[in-house]
Parts: sequence; C-alpha cells; structure tokens
Amino acid sequence: LHQVAVPPGRRAVLTVGSEVSLAQPLLLDWVRWMRGSLQDVALRVHVDVPQDLINQVASGMVDLAIMYAPPHRPGLKIDLLLEEKLVLVTTNSEARLLDESDYVYMDWGPDFGLHHGMNFPSAAPHLSFDLGPLALSYVLATGGSGYFRMSSVQPHIEAGRLHLVPEMPQFSYPVYAVQSASADESVVGPALAGLHSVASADIKL
Repeated sequence: LHQVAVPPGRRAVLTVGSEVSLAQPLLLDWVRWMRGSLQDVALRVHVDVPQDLINQVASGMVDLAIMYAPPHRPGLKIDLLLEEKLVLVTTNSEARLLDESDYVYMDWGPDFGLHHGMNFPSAAPHLSFDLGPLALSYVLATGGSGYFRMSSVQPHIEAGRLHLVPEMPQFSYPVYAVQSASADESVVGPALAGLHSVASADIKL
C-alpha cells in the first residue's frame, strides 16, 4: 500500500479494507454503495489479515476498515456495525448434538475459543480452519458440521444444504468499523454512514 494522487475530477482518495471473511458481501456491497453515492471520491479497496489491517489503519495507509474484535489502541476510532451470530450448522438433518466425527472447528478468535471450551469442554476437533469461507466450503463439499456466521449460512439453510442444530448454543460475534482518529472526516464520515446503512441491510437476523 502506498499513497496515491487524487485522480482528476475527484476530491479525495479513500482506502477502505476488510478482513478476508468480511469481504463478501459486506465490503463488496459497501464499495458498490460508495461508487453510487460518493462519486466524487476515488476508491482503493484492500483485503488483509487482521494484524496487518489494524496496523495499516493506525498508520493511515487504510482510512476505514471492517473488522472483527479489533484491539483498542491510541489513535483509533472504533464503531460497532452489527452483531453477528455464530451458529452450529450441519449437513446431517438428523443431528441433535455436536458430532466430533465430522466437526470442523473454525477459529473465530480467543473470545469464541473461550466460550466454545466452556460449552464443549470435552471436544477435541480433528480438523480446524482459521478462515471462515474456506471452512464453510469444506463442509458444503464433504459434509460435516461447524460454527459459522448466520449471514453466511442462511442461504444454504434456506436451500436445504445445511441445517441448524437445534438447542445448541449460539455465540455473539460483533463486527466493527475502524478508522484513524486523524482521518479526514469530510470523506470518512459519509463513507461510514453508508457502511452502517449497508450493514443493517445486509444482515437480517
């Protein structure tokens, strides 16, 4: 990432980013909104791992980013966008419990790991992933179960490819917008307002 000149006909360049698992649909829908509503702003779109993304926002290389559980640090402004739910889904419509034989553990971070351990103290998964879309693709392709974001599994539940395991715990997974406290509010402000409206339209839980 590097600073770029403002193109002719635009008043500013805005660099927006997200973690990989938030790029579809939230980041994409937000970019589409901005192209329609903030036509005088040039856009750069960046996807990265959380550790690098938060550093890029702190250093000013990224103006505004969508993240899960960003660490609080000086010089950052953090806004809650929405509360996702992590739910246990399975390809086996008969399943009523967490079945370790086909369970895929998706690492949703330390907070999820703590609550997962409290609810399933004896679980010792044989397979784990650290990228939600990849883990979900695996479960859909080979069969199995795992905890995933409700927004990402809802279409598969409606199509009958996945099933919610009844009476299993659900976990909160909040999504935040992160910006540098020194960012240009005349550009970031409208973009953030648009992100809030896109997020509330995207996630219907």
